[in-house]
This record gives sequence, C-alpha cells and structure tokens, in this order.
Amino acid sequence: MNKPQQNTWGFPSGTVNVGEQQLHYLVIGSGPKLVFAFHGYANDASLFHFLIHPDYTVLSFDLPFQGSSVGVEGYLLNKVLLQEMVLFFMEQYKVQKIGLVGFSLGARVCLSIAEQMPEKIMNIVLIAPDGLLHNHFYRLLTGTSLGRFCFGNYYIRLFSLLHQAGLVNRSMFKFAMLYIRTREARQLLYNIWMSTSKLIPEISFLKRKIRAHHIPVHLLMGQNDQVIPVKNALRFKGNNPYIVTHVFDRGHNMLDFEEVRGTVTAWLFRNKQAAYI
Repeated sequence: MNKPQQNTWGFPSGTVNVGEQQLHYLVIGSGPKLVFAFHGYANDASLFHFLIHPDYTVLSFDLPFQGSSVGVEGYLLNKVLLQEMVLFFMEQYKVQKIGLVGFSLGARVCLSIAEQMPEKIMNIVLIAPDGLLHNHFYRLLTGTSLGRFCFGNYYIRLFSLLHQAGLVNRSMFKFAMLYIRTREARQLLYNIWMSTSKLIPEISFLKRKIRAHHIPVHLLMGQNDQVIPVKNALRFKGNNPYIVTHVFDRGHNMLDFEEVRGTVTAWLFRNKQAAYI
C-alpha cells in the first residue's frame, strides 16, 4: 500500500496491489468504523463522495481499468485476492467488522466479499445491484473459451443476434451498444467485464450466510431500471428477514438523486441491531 495523498476531491488517496492489479482508492472520513465502497461500470471512486460521517472511514476503490486504477489485461481478480485485500486494511485500521456499499457492478464485488467472510460484515447497502441472480449469459461470455472469443472479436454481431433471438432484452441491448461505439470502448468493456468475471457469488450459499450471521442487507432499486429490474431484488430477498428492498421512482443511475444518497447514508451508518428493523 502506498501512502495516501490528496486528490482533486480533497480526500486522501492511495494505491494497493491486489495480485497483479493496482487499485486506487479514496479515503473518505477518519472515524473508527470502516466501510468498503465499490462503484459501477463507467464510474470511479468519487461516486461515493457523499459518504461522510464522523464515526466512519470509507475506503472507496477504483475497479480495474477505471478511474486511476491500473489494470492488467488478462489478469482476473478473484475472491481470495479480494479477501486478502480486505483483511489487510482491517488490520491496518484495527477493526473486527466492516460495512459494504456498492453500485451496480460494485455490488457484485461486495457480495463476493460477504460470501467469503460473512462473520466480519456489519451491514451491506447495495444500489441497483448486479450479482443478485445467476447470469448465465455473462458466464457464457466470460467463463468459456468460445464465449470469450466471440466477446472479444464479434461483440456487436453476437449481441445483435442474441437480441433478435430474444435472449437479450431491448434495454440490455441498448445498454451494451452504448459502450461499443469505438474499438477502444469495446476493448475497455471487454477488459472490465473480464477483470471481474471471477467475482460471482454463489447465491444460495450467500443467502444462508446472511441469515446465519444476521447481516442486514439493504437493496435500493429503481422502479424504472431496465438494466437491473426490481424483480431481481425480490427474488434474492425471498423470505429472508435480514434483506430489505427499497424501491425508488428512478432508473439505473440512482445515485444522481439526493433522496437515494440520503437513504444510502441512513442505512449504511446505522448499527447492526437497528439496521434491519
């Protein structure tokens, strides 16, 4: 870990090596409790600039190939490396438990951490979260040789065919097309998706751990979100009393709105006993 430095936001920042990847992070606040934050696609660590509380320190990370993090093509983050990074910072900050907050892709990172070390999680707040359900299409693209070849070489044609066949809905198709207008954009999407392709939680196992360890989980969903629909959260919740769903009259980019940011801070900065009441 490099010594934190000031950045344009006024927050200290630093870097940490996670395997062969070097992740940049912001240090928001200086309280005794520790929270890890992870942004979504086409965002960076400053997404969580509003997470300021006198009792908390928030470490907000740039994911590989985004923000100021240095990505290595072909090198994948995995759950073991992620857990080692979290334990490193927990030792540095001398805490026994942590909070987790994530948006979209970053929520899947949070779920992967919780799956590996549920006994060390205070609470979890996820906004428009990816990773709540098994995505067989994503696994095909990133987890098989054929999928990776098609993804890397025939991305536009592949998505068009899948859309025509009804295997990719219109909103997901439009979302994907938005990020492949140039060769550079297609390569960036490929690198980001591949770098986190090993961070896929085992849903049934994770839900059992949430219940067993009484981890309060808050899912903030957009009623008009066509990328991560509300039904995903409802299926993930099931009858688990520790999982709470909040629905807003918003789309996918929910953190643009003050009422959503206020809800994030309200639930993230509560104690464990009160968080799911």
